[in-house]
Amino acid sequence: MRSSGVPEEILRAFARVRREEFLPDRVWDERGGEVVRSDSGEEWSRLVHSDAAVVVQRDDGVAGGRGVATSSSSAPSVMAAMLQAADVRRGAHVLEIGTATGYNAALLGELTGAPETVTTVEIDAALAERARSVLRDIGHHPRVVVGDGALGHPATAPFDRVLATCAVARVPAPWIDQTREGGLIVCPWAPSSALPGGLLARLTVRDGTAEGPFVRLVSFMWLRGQREEPGVPHDLGAPPDRVCAVDRDPRSLLLDGTRALPLALMVPAWRFGVRMGTQGEPQGEPLVWLSALDGASWARLYPDRVEQGGPRLLWDEIEAAHRRWRALGGPPATAFGLTIAGGTHRVWLGDPSGPSWSLP
Repeated sequence: MRSSGVPEEILRAFARVRREEFLPDRVWDERGGEVVRSDSGEEWSRLVHSDAAVVVQRDDGVAGGRGVATSSSSAPSVMAAMLQAADVRRGAHVLEIGTATGYNAALLGELTGAPETVTTVEIDAALAERARSVLRDIGHHPRVVVGDGALGHPATAPFDRVLATCAVARVPAPWIDQTREGGLIVCPWAPSSALPGGLLARLTVRDGTAEGPFVRLVSFMWLRGQREEPGVPHDLGAPPDRVCAVDRDPRSLLLDGTRALPLALMVPAWRFGVRMGTQGEPQGEPLVWLSALDGASWARLYPDRVEQGGPRLLWDEIEAAHRRWRALGGPPATAFGLTIAGGTHRVWLGDPSGPSWSLP
């Protein structure tokens, strides 16, 4: 981490707080493989000491689920980047959203110099209790609260820093209301949980407005209240209203992450995915589907054509946004930023006075 410019005080915090103290005996790697310490101690140790995210809970802790990761210990390099973005000072009052293992709360306590100035909120009671116990064992006593992180924690507000370890599409108003004037909110953000990937927002709060740049790419689990279950794509089994032949394979535009994420910032309320042809569709060739989040519009992308249905011509919107993105110089997603004012979220390019797009 030192070679990537992480400040010395953050490096010292990592040196003083050991990750293995916080991880349970049963974890899962990024590919979903289960690793149990008593059975595979060497593999468990390798995973815990790697710069990788380690899943510590699946299916919200309910047995018999689909094996969906619902809590993790983030990669240490990502944690360091978030702590650096938050610029946590000695004596700062900090609100953390998403306690998980408690590891990040311990690091925050080291940075503030007084763990009792840290409030960490966790919606899952079992995770919160385990984190509280581990923190107590290492001599840290932050305020560990079981509750909905979207509500913040008004009893200990205002905060100098609000740091979320879960992604949001709508920054909850209580986070802004509970941040001290000139304070910072650092949170993973994406326009929708139905789209892959996301960005780390660093927002300064002034006069009830939160505003700032996206500082890096990140991918986090979602705040439970903002998870989306979008269902099947609208195009399944639907005949097209419009078919257009194309000279170039349109799928590449969305399968290239360097272009897909900026386009997701510029076009509202949609998602996409890839599937092999189903019944009635060409077989042996993957297609890219688009599906609106604000109605029944859709598009299907094949190597030689685009099919569309519904009142929104989604592919036309994507193409128009791509043309504008190229005219603007093809900026990366980290060249954009976010303003939240009066409940409205607005994405902008370069600075708040630059080209902008309001989100629904």
